[in-house]
Formats: sequence, structure tokens, C-alpha cells
Amino acid sequence: MTKKKLILLPSSSMDKNKKENRDESNLIRMSKKARQFMKFTEDQVEIWSAGDTAADRKKSAILLNIFHAYSEDLNGIKDSKNVDMNRVGFVTTKIWNRITNGKNEQSVWISTGVHDTVIGADPEFLLFDKDGNVVRANNLMGKHGVLGCDGAMAEIRPEPSITPEGLIKNIRSIFSNKELTGPITKYNWVAGCYHKDNSRDYPMGGHIHIGNPLKVAQMTLSKREMFFNVLNKIMDELLAIPCIRLDNDMGNKRRTQCQMSITGGWGYFGEWRTCDGRLEHRTLSGMWLMHPSLAKCVIGTAKAITDDVFKRWANENFNHGYIVPKKYADRPRDYFLADSFKDWHNLPICKDTNTCMSSKELTIILNNSKSSDIDKTFLSNWHNKMRKLSTYNKYSKYIDGLKEILTIPIPNINKWNRNIKENWLGSKKFTVDI
Repeated sequence: MTKKKLILLPSSSMDKNKKENRDESNLIRMSKKARQFMKFTEDQVEIWSAGDTAADRKKSAILLNIFHAYSEDLNGIKDSKNVDMNRVGFVTTKIWNRITNGKNEQSVWISTGVHDTVIGADPEFLLFDKDGNVVRANNLMGKHGVLGCDGAMAEIRPEPSITPEGLIKNIRSIFSNKELTGPITKYNWVAGCYHKDNSRDYPMGGHIHIGNPLKVAQMTLSKREMFFNVLNKIMDELLAIPCIRLDNDMGNKRRTQCQMSITGGWGYFGEWRTCDGRLEHRTLSGMWLMHPSLAKCVIGTAKAITDDVFKRWANENFNHGYIVPKKYADRPRDYFLADSFKDWHNLPICKDTNTCMSSKELTIILNNSKSSDIDKTFLSNWHNKMRKLSTYNKYSKYIDGLKEILTIPIPNINKWNRNIKENWLGSKKFTVDI
């Protein structure tokens, strides 16, 4: 996302306006020159307080319609040497107080499109001693916090971010925090997909959390969950399937033969959940955590997919029928996940993103494919599909980088050093370094 500072000013003209038939509290008024300078190409903008965290955004974000500024407001600041008129937007005093908490700090963050969202993750990894034995994380760390355990596996829970780089920075800051990592410092931290020893198996997940634009966050939970079901399917088709190539040939056992799951596996088709009102995409393994460059490519590609979906939906005024047509509106979640459902092409968003694979076909690929099945022909077709996303130009370095990584020969992938400490805290280069 292009994130810029906007100077937000209260407008007495907007407070007093009773003549025009519009709600001033839903508007941000700007000069034509300021709108061009800020590169606002849409009719709406999301703004939030100057704090640079996802929590700040979640608390104060508001979506406003962009409209032309009153001449008296512009004339009032024309001679001010302390105000850059190219970055000024006017709002009602009530909205100004909500965003700035009434403080003199006038700068706020803005998002140049309703499709920009925060992205988070909680990938798992294993701890090994010097003899190559698994060390149970729950014997060393608590369940909660930014670095903790999920049973025997360690789990990192960074603060979400608006950009892939921001999320990578948050992950690195946790790994480099000696106070947090003290209990596990002497062990090797290893990323992966699936590991089995004499006592049990260990399915490592690389779950990704997708934030909502304000319009989606304000919908009922039932509508959001119906949307999440569709978005998760799109992510399975555009991200999870190609990433099978990262997993070794034991990878599909995580989805179908896991001893530690009452359902037989983790990350199978349709295995998503709602977390804090957002989608938690649970299909990916934890392999992407092995190196920051790989993580950046995977997270950036996920952002490209989700931002494209939100942008398309915004262009349809968030009409729910664009996601799930009326004839399916009363269907339960499992109806779409059943092998018998073949009509994804009837869902406009799936048709527009070219993600119409039947549920049965998608299930077979996710559950049965091995890394070698994701060959050059598949990757070429996948990349062509990704190039058609409206967000491709913005996220091309991540998408192209992921394609380059995925075309590496399988024997070389299987030889990767998956030591997180060396890859994240050292200067170890990766095949694709972005």
C-alpha cells in the first residue's frame, strides 16, 4: 500500500453546512491540487490516527467520501507557512476529534484505496537439540504472547502490518529479542511442513490472517463468514496449490494422515476459521518461515490476491451478490466445500479471478499432490493467471519472486537450510533476495 501522511484540519464550514443534501460527517473535502498530489484515484479514502500499528488502525479507522473543499477553508490556510496545502483534507470537527483525539497533532495516515488491508500470521516451527531430537516448546514457553507454544511446537505471533515488509520486520524483531527468545536460545529453530519421530508427528502450519476493509468489518458475521469461505477458496487456488512445491513429499501427510488431528489432518480444503473477526487462512505449511525473502514473497503474493478481491468487490459497491448470488444465499458453508459442488463459476468473484476449480478437484490436489506435481507447466499457467490480477503491477516483485523460487529443482529445495536463526538473524543469502 502507498501510505502517506495527510494533514487533517477541522472545518467550521462543514460543521455549519445545512443547505446541501449530504452528510458532511461522511466526507473529507480537498482541493483538486491536493487530491492530485496525494494521487487519490478513487472516490473514497480510509484514514486513521498517526500511530503506525494495526491496532491503531482498527480502533480509529473511518472511510470517507472525497469531495471538493470549500473556498473559505482553503483561503483560511492560504497564507500559512506551516501548512503544506498539497496534503490538506478538511473534515467536520466531530470527525477530526475522533481521529486525532482532539490533540494538536494534525497528521494522520491515509490509505489510497478501500482494498488496502492489514495482514498477519502465526506460523509454527520446531525446536531441536544438538543431537537432532525435538524439544517440546510447551516445556519452555507459555501459550500466550508474541512468542509462545502451540502444544509441542513453537509459534510466533507478530503484530499485523499493512505491508509485507512491515510484517517481516515485526517477525524479525521478535526473533532478535533476546529476552523473548531466552528460553529457546540454545536450541535450533527449524521451519518446515511435517516432521515425524518415534513418539509422534508434528504438522507445522503457516497460517495467514487477512484484515478487513471497513465496509466488510461492518457487515454481519454471517455475511463475513460466507465471504471468508469464498476468499479462502480463492487463496487455496492461487497461493496454497503452488506452494505445495515448497513442501517435501511428506507434505500431504499434514493434511490427510496427521496423528495429532481428530479430523486426520490440518490445512485441507475448507479448513479455515474466523479469528478476531478476520479470515485465518490455514492451508499453508510453515515452510515459508524458513527465510525472510521467501516469507516476503509468500506474504506479498497473499496481499496481491486479497487486495485484488477487495478491490473488485469495492467496484461492485460491496454487493453481497457479487460474492454469493441469491440462489446460494441460504446455503451452509459445507455446501460449497462438498465434492458435489462444481459451480464456482456461478460466483462472479470466482469467475472474475479465474478460480473456478471444482471442490472435488481442489480437494484432490491439496490432499494428494506431492511437490513434484507442481511442475513448470503448472507454474507457467499459474503465473499467467496472477498477471491478470488488478494488483499485479503493485505486487509483481513478490509474485515473480515466488515463481522464481518455485521453479528451483526439487532436490535443491529439499537441501535448503531451514535454520531460522541463521536465516533471519544472520547474513545468509537466499536464492531470490528481495
